[in-house]
Parts: sequence; structure tokens; C-alpha cells
Amino acid sequence: MRTFKYLTKGELEEANRQAIKAGSRAIALEYIQGLPENFKYPIFFTLPWERHGWVRCQVGTGSCLNAEDYTPVFIDVPRELYESLGVVEIPEDEAVPK
Repeated sequence: MRTFKYLTKGELEEANRQAIKAGSRAIALEYIQGLPENFKYPIFFTLPWERHGWVRCQVGTGSCLNAEDYTPVFIDVPRELYESLGVVEIPEDEAVPK
């Protein structure tokens, strides 16, 4: 099993609000407003940012379940918020015998 942290829409909005206030990497407000409320937005990649107390995250976003409009976005998330995020476990693909 692999574990991934994820953001809810509310957490994404809060992280974005704090990033804008701090002058860090943020997402267009209009984009976030168009995202569904009940989705979990997984964090696929993180990079400790050179700015103390922030984590740069690549977040998977989209507005439908079949991911036809999947869009990865980068946002700086305050470390305190990042540490408190929920986690989802995903089974890893098993090796296929040759």
C-alpha cells in the first residue's frame, strides 16, 4: 500500500488564502471555486520549499470522476496545515509475471 496526503476543497482554499497572503505560490481563485466540494485532491509530489515553514505540493485536481479534465497544480502549503492533512491508502500494482 502507498499512502498519499490529500486536501479537501476547504483545505485547498485555506492553503491558497495563506499562500496569497504570504506571497507564495498560489492557485487562481476562480479555478478553485470551480472544483467540486466532495472530492479529495491528492498530493502526488512535495518539495520542502526554501521558505521556512512551507511545503510546495503538486496536487491533482479535476471536476469529474473519470479525470478527463485532470490538471496537476502547484501550491505552497503551510507546514502546519500540511502535517494535519488526511491520508488515503492506495494498493500498489503487483508485478505481472513474464
